[in-house]
Amino acid sequence: MEELSQATAILIVEDDKASRLGLFEFVKLEGYSVFEADTVNAALNILNSNNNIGIIITDLKLPDGTGLDLLKSINEGMVQRAEVVITTGFSSVKSAVEAIKLGAYDYITKPINLDELGLIIKRIISNKRLIDEINILKTRLDERFNFGNLITSSKNMIDIVNTAVAVADKNSTVLIEGESGTGKEMLANIIVNNSHRKSKPFIKVNCAALSESILESELFGHEKGAYTGADSLYKGRFEIADGGTIFLDEIGEIPLRTQSKILRVLQEKEFERVGGNKTIRIDIRIIAASQDIEKKVEKGEFRQDLYYRLNVVNLKLIPLRERKEDIPLLIKKFLEDFSKENGKNIKGLNKNALDILLKYDFPGNIRELKNAIEFMTAISDSEILDEHMLPNYLKERHQENKFAGGAGNVSDNASPSPESYIKIPFSLTLEEAENLIIQKTLEKNSYNKLKTAKDLNIGLKTIYRKLSDASQG
Repeated sequence: MEELSQATAILIVEDDKASRLGLFEFVKLEGYSVFEADTVNAALNILNSNNNIGIIITDLKLPDGTGLDLLKSINEGMVQRAEVVITTGFSSVKSAVEAIKLGAYDYITKPINLDELGLIIKRIISNKRLIDEINILKTRLDERFNFGNLITSSKNMIDIVNTAVAVADKNSTVLIEGESGTGKEMLANIIVNNSHRKSKPFIKVNCAALSESILESELFGHEKGAYTGADSLYKGRFEIADGGTIFLDEIGEIPLRTQSKILRVLQEKEFERVGGNKTIRIDIRIIAASQDIEKKVEKGEFRQDLYYRLNVVNLKLIPLRERKEDIPLLIKKFLEDFSKENGKNIKGLNKNALDILLKYDFPGNIRELKNAIEFMTAISDSEILDEHMLPNYLKERHQENKFAGGAGNVSDNASPSPESYIKIPFSLTLEEAENLIIQKTLEKNSYNKLKTAKDLNIGLKTIYRKLSDASQG
């Protein structure tokens, strides 16, 4: 059985002997292993000879350099990773803040409040233990199950994944519900990769992206000559997925006529190609996903009998705003991925940038967070990303919240923010104006297409069609 990492040792770096001994005794009495140094070089020698030091408490000003020099050595990989706490006088607070931007965990002013220092140490240890536990749990789970790129420490999310794995090897239909960007397709991947069908075809269909005129042909195929332009036999997605799994994303967007044919596939495991009479039998598992399918059932836009057949196993994914403990873990993963992809060596975010992201509700969920980190990685060559590198809309939202006293909404007497209206030049055609409104509303909604469609009172298919037309134009 794996164990947590060894007890974290602490290094005190302070040139004033009395202060250094006082801190040494305090840390030792708290039950930690402790080392001491009076210069930068002495500290570096200790770090190079002891790989168990996880916390460095260092004075900002030292005889042969500064605490920032230690921090830079850590960031450059010259010595082991450790959390750095800067101690400084009031006159050097500006430099301590600069240290935070470079990746220091925190700073504390002199004379040092030992109770405050003790709390900082406990917080670092607690965070480190949590990360170790998550890594051990993920290793254990990965050894038994294929969890792909799933990253979470949320108990509710882990429960959902455990349910998904428990039903993975069954043939039951699964309905995954959740907001845009919560990871519905990733959960479908986990189910398939842990099933006996994992070596068989896995076909993914975004139902909202297909117009009604071609949807049936795409799903069920067509015979040669079935309609004008059908010059050859075409096998649909269901037929291609025979023996495996089909993932029907945004299934709530399928028209009623097509829904009846899908119901027949679920009940009888058979269908006919468009324009054909031959019945084709298939062995297939269906995983469906939707954002608001129950509302469509209530409105009569989705067949109730089909809903019940799909909803054998229901998995409801949690939005990112309800599991914010996952944000630091996701940021770490995205930074590693994008740093590697762009040939950079980005270590992390400073405290201000992380605080802004933790306070934001992410209507676009994980996808929106990933886009924000990709943007920051693309525009910066710094090892530590700060709040100035955040996408503009996040910086503007943060400023609005500060202006509103942290309430999240600008007061009624305030002038409207630039986000509350769209400027449309007189020279635009009606079609160009429509495209502009859709694009700006998408940006406001963090590219959540369903919310944009609702805000503009238009169909989700219209959003997809307009985006498709724009990309081709």
